[in-house]
Amino acid sequence: MADFDSSLPIRTEANGDVVAHLADGTVTTQLLKINADGSIDTNTTIPVGSKIIVTDGTDDLEVNADGSINAVVTATDLDIRDLTAVSDSVAAHLFDEAGAAFSLTNPLPVEVVSDASGVEVVDYQTSAAVAKDASVNLDYTVTATKTLLVAGLWVSGSGKLKAQLLVNGVVKYVGFNSTANPNIDIPIYKILKGLTTEVVRVTLTNLDNQAQDLYSTLSGLEV
Repeated sequence: MADFDSSLPIRTEANGDVVAHLADGTVTTQLLKINADGSIDTNTTIPVGSKIIVTDGTDDLEVNADGSINAVVTATDLDIRDLTAVSDSVAAHLFDEAGAAFSLTNPLPVEVVSDASGVEVVDYQTSAAVAKDASVNLDYTVTATKTLLVAGLWVSGSGKLKAQLLVNGVVKYVGFNSTANPNIDIPIYKILKGLTTEVVRVTLTNLDNQAQDLYSTLSGLEV
């Protein structure tokens, strides 16, 4: 760059001794403005019909015809209000791989629990040396003015046996054991009631080839 006529050279001893301005070559009062953070103020005019594309170098920002922006929002941990049984519910449906709804062929065991207050009944009884092919009755009489809600029956013996659960003389459940599993567990999936003063009977039959002791525990709730 040539010196202006009759100008003297500039000599400095430290950085910053000289401050220079960039100006328009025609209108020298038009100076380039540099901000305190080092950025430059510029005025850009976009020709009519042109557009600005916002891009990361690979993908461009998409703007819809109505001026909205196509955006995908991903949330991994949202805080929502507490759910209540009054206004909220969750429905679950089961579908096969083809998308068709189906129902369970083997229903899950469900224990029915009464919310009524009452007295727990756990009636354990045993009969010793029951002869081969003989039967024994182990009875529970429902307390007067009460109703027994039968919850289950557990029966055991050292050999093969048959167990029947009767309410007021009517057979409700029958079970058999085996040498591999000597216990009989009869959970009650549906509410079984014994009304006031009715007899809930457990009839045990010895199916083994010799006498054996038989055991029974009837459980429920009297309300």
